[in-house]
Amino acid sequence: MGLVYRNLANMLKALGTISVLLMIIAADTLIVPVHAKKHVRVINGLGNDTFLYLHCRSRDDDLGLHVLQYNEYQEWSFNNNIRGSTLFWCSMQWNNQQHSIEVYSTKNDDEDCELKCWRVIEPDGAYFLMETRQGQWDHRYRW
Repeated sequence: MGLVYRNLANMLKALGTISVLLMIIAADTLIVPVHAKKHVRVINGLGNDTFLYLHCRSRDDDLGLHVLQYNEYQEWSFNNNIRGSTLFWCSMQWNNQQHSIEVYSTKNDDEDCELKCWRVIEPDGAYFLMETRQGQWDHRYRW
């Protein structure tokens, strides 16, 4: 009888180990992001002598205030969260203008922005690089 219990215990132990390994593999598949790390860049395209005061944040991160001269940029990198709800927005100010825009949301930008999520702030609005569309620029916000 002792031999039967020992064989049964060994089989249960092996089954338990296999179950744990399968759970780890399944969890790893769900947690690892499908897409590569995103790189958002917000560029001051307002022209010479115009400073862009830029303050970007997400629900989890406050990137602080940055003062950008013409052609300077602020850039940061991240992976989309597993819920697919990553969202970054920026408040910006220059001269007499003040605006707030979404600079990245998984829902709106994930397909057109594989790696380079570049945005240019210009006097007539914000342009978003459409990386997957041969590098076209979309005039996303107008002011």
